[in-house]
Amino acid sequence: MVSGMSSVTVGVSSLDEARRLFVDTMGLDVEFDGELSDSLAAAWHLPHGHSRRLMELSCRGYPTGRLRLLQCAPNAPRTRDDHDGGDSGVDVGPKAIDFYVRDPLEKYLQKIEQVGCRRRSEPVRHATKDYDSEEVVISGPDGVPMLLMVGHRHKPEHLRSWPADVEYSEIATTSVVCGDLALSREFYSTVLGMRASTDSRTRPADLDRVADLTGTPRGEGIHFLVFKGEGEPSGKTLLVHFYGSSGKRLVGRSRPGHLGVALFSYRAPELATLRDGIEAFGLGVLTEPTHVEGLYGPQQVMLAMGPNEELFEFVA
Repeated sequence: MVSGMSSVTVGVSSLDEARRLFVDTMGLDVEFDGELSDSLAAAWHLPHGHSRRLMELSCRGYPTGRLRLLQCAPNAPRTRDDHDGGDSGVDVGPKAIDFYVRDPLEKYLQKIEQVGCRRRSEPVRHATKDYDSEEVVISGPDGVPMLLMVGHRHKPEHLRSWPADVEYSEIATTSVVCGDLALSREFYSTVLGMRASTDSRTRPADLDRVADLTGTPRGEGIHFLVFKGEGEPSGKTLLVHFYGSSGKRLVGRSRPGHLGVALFSYRAPELATLRDGIEAFGLGVLTEPTHVEGLYGPQQVMLAMGPNEELFEFVA
């Protein structure tokens, strides 16, 4: 039903500071910098009087895994505030945006620390029979969780080859803390029609390292469930389930106009059919399929909730 995630919208209190990180330092390209149309702002339910300035960034024009930065007020609600804030790393809802970098990871970590990012842990390396990964979680603009990773051994279907002069990839993966694992697996596979490329519980030998990486309690099981569009290595969704350690649900927090991860955008061929499937699954549609003036021209959009407080924009 849907392709890989085309973009993630993140609310920031200063587009200038966010541009300094993502464009000037990480080298992403500006594809759009302007105002949302009246029709798209209405479809997104932006509050009256809210800034409509938005910047869309890509990695060398790649159509999937783009980053949309929406100007928000500094005192706007936060989607997640789990770094020295009132939320927990195991609270159910959108979590982090993930970028690939090259080896050595520390070089690229230090580069973005110089423009205000803060590491939440030291880099952690863990491996299974299928992959070997080195990762670090950092706090980006307005505390939004970000993850840098080196795919020492990742499947080609998960890691896109990018040009030699590119230091930071597009958004390869977006993580979501998952409440009901079975329900989420059914929604992404049956309703959205995506394919699970990873579905496994963390090995006991890796549990402490992964807990330290994610800033979550040691001792509980952790399950990783990755969904991706067919033939698309980027724009993946990583559902992370913490079993007995799962926290509260971040209800109503993922919204355009809030600081942090606000909206996941997917391309979908038939919105009416998708709407029927979502409603039959028992989830809500916030914006019925409607025609709007998008960033690059007319399009049809629909907004709907996912099973883990994630907010989707489906575009036809």
